[in-house]
Amino acid sequence: MPDIVEIIKEQHQKVDELLEKAASSENDQLAILQEVARMLLPHSEAEEDFVYPAIRAKAAETGDEVRDGVEEHHQIEEMLQNLLNGSPDDPGWDGTLAAITGELRHHVEEEEQDLLPVLADKLSDAEREEMGRRFIEATTGALPQQDHPTTREELYEKAKEQHIPGRSKMTKDELAKAVSEA
Repeated sequence: MPDIVEIIKEQHQKVDELLEKAASSENDQLAILQEVARMLLPHSEAEEDFVYPAIRAKAAETGDEVRDGVEEHHQIEEMLQNLLNGSPDDPGWDGTLAAITGELRHHVEEEEQDLLPVLADKLSDAEREEMGRRFIEATTGALPQQDHPTTREELYEKAKEQHIPGRSKMTKDELAKAVSEA
């Protein structure tokens, strides 16, 4: 089985290819963006659940980059949701699509240059393969739901209702802990 670094890079490439297709008005842009959302949301959630914490555990100095990565996930997801709620004919729709593409490429570049090398350098082959297996399961919906019965979005909304500070930068596990302690 491929290791986590290879899997994440492959998924990055697939999302970028879909965004390229979505940029052409000759294609069904909303259908393509729905596919982007189906890939990107579980990808981001898995990174926040166990990839980023593993990176932070192996290289504490990456803490700021990890927090930035989480924030970028949320910004991209929000812009993507705005597009999906609109129409390609709406004013500014194509500009938002271009902004998402640019932001995502920036995010991917930083992740692949600054964060993923930590996994490549500090995890064994077996650990990277096990994390890759877990990532594939999480991003294809095959991960057993008993581990995390609540989505990150649901936890974020609960944290928002409870006025928990710093919630936008928290991982799913951090949100779950904060919500349960509040």
